[in-house]
Amino acid sequence: MDDPKLQRVRVSLWKNLHFRKAAARPMLLLRVERLNAQGNLRVFKPLWLAWVGEQMPTLEEVWRLYLRRFTVDHWYRFLKQRLHWTVPKLSTPKQCERWSDLMPLMTWELWLARDIVTDNPLPSPKGRG
Repeated sequence: MDDPKLQRVRVSLWKNLHFRKAAARPMLLLRVERLNAQGNLRVFKPLWLAWVGEQMPTLEEVWRLYLRRFTVDHWYRFLKQRLHWTVPKLSTPKQCERWSDLMPLMTWELWLARDIVTDNPLPSPKGRG
């Protein structure tokens, strides 16, 4: 397939695999390779991905979802570092679930309010950065 940023990409799929001690849980294995214009492998190492779940989307969709992982990773880092997602010491699983359900809502609220709020970070303590 052709990717707008990465150019030519080849995705290979192996089906009906499983971990040695989990034969009842099937797994699909994907290998993603970047190619040059002539279809030859580039110097980059192949990327190996595993799919464990119900119905796997098409290979093109899996690739598109994988490319979005950086956005998701940064969002989780923002939740942990700036919104203090992991700071509260909640006592029940239900409380933890409710707190985690609030995180996407708070993120959207902040994003929607971005034009009416100015960033005013606290000054760094003396002797730091």
